[in-house]
Amino acid sequence: MKNFISLCQEIFKQQQLISGIWSSPRNKNSPTKITVVPLKLNEKYLWQFEVFENNQAKHFNLAQENLEQFLETHCTMFKQIQIYTTQHDYHALINKKGDINLKRKNPSKEQPLTLEHNRKKNYLLDEESAKEFLIQLGLMSENGEIKPSKYDKYKQINKYLEMIEPVIAKLDQPFYRIIDFGCGKSYLTFAMYYYLTFICKKEVEIIGLDLKADVILFCNKLTSKLGYKNLFFQVGDIGKFTTNKEIDIVVSLHACNTATDAALAKAVGWNAKAILAVPCCHNECYKQIKSDSWKILLQHGILKEKIASLITDGLRAQLLETVGYSVSVVEFIDTQHTPKNILIRATLNKHEFNKKAYISYRDVSENLGLELTLEKMLIAQGNINKRSV
Repeated sequence: MKNFISLCQEIFKQQQLISGIWSSPRNKNSPTKITVVPLKLNEKYLWQFEVFENNQAKHFNLAQENLEQFLETHCTMFKQIQIYTTQHDYHALINKKGDINLKRKNPSKEQPLTLEHNRKKNYLLDEESAKEFLIQLGLMSENGEIKPSKYDKYKQINKYLEMIEPVIAKLDQPFYRIIDFGCGKSYLTFAMYYYLTFICKKEVEIIGLDLKADVILFCNKLTSKLGYKNLFFQVGDIGKFTTNKEIDIVVSLHACNTATDAALAKAVGWNAKAILAVPCCHNECYKQIKSDSWKILLQHGILKEKIASLITDGLRAQLLETVGYSVSVVEFIDTQHTPKNILIRATLNKHEFNKKAYISYRDVSENLGLELTLEKMLIAQGNINKRSV
């Protein structure tokens, strides 16, 4: 073990690493895989480890002084390790006692021309220009580096802003009034405010709504600390929230089950120009769905759950098309180590009833035995005329 760690230390010192992989976990409680690549972050050479466990990926950016401890902790979890460098390929086999049999071959890979981390070049929320904001949000240390434990949150925020970017470009207006339903601790809400105000140079008014009083207190304190004068948070229920002001964008991230439908119905009722929704917990469809032709799929709970979530969001998108929205359904990076969710992104074309789209919706929902909440809400609001079909 000591010889292998010494080898890695030398590879680090000489900056020869191309990539590495830890595979064949020794037991079921171990991570399934670990990969490593070199990177340069703020001119500092690091090794970035990606640890895959429970369908999640955790990132660790390590300097040489932290390398030995990480290797001692993780090396014996796996039966084999492959390290590719500019000088040699190394293949290590580890037995149950932790002894390593190390073999060396000629190099088979080439080092990339640059190790600069692509997030610095491509991300909308640039580390340098947004430094003060990122520090206050707790994502960046005082020395200007994204905290390793917060890297996934930083990645998620930037992905979210990429989702917003085409919506803002399409609407192209100087002022936006935005409602964020179920805002939670509101990292994404703060990022949206920062992006629109300081990067896009737009005037905004954003209201975040959540049922948890302690969460709203936290958000209001952070708003005051950052000096964001047009960002407001309040305790409230999606279904009971009302306003007589024109709403440009409605956001709903992880509103559970039919709470997403309440947010979508509110947006449609307000003639909101754009909607961004990441649904979760599709229990309503799961309980209702039935189909003789799909019986072999629906008999398995885990498959039924996934099918129910996809059908629910597909039908939600179709209903938004029915009432005049142009809709795209895209992949979205969730919180905590990059699990994936679906984001429904809709922009208003003409707020009018699309009979053809609704007929298609009814064909699917009736065949699957579904009577979903969003349709009922849109009918009650007068946005859908069921008798016309």
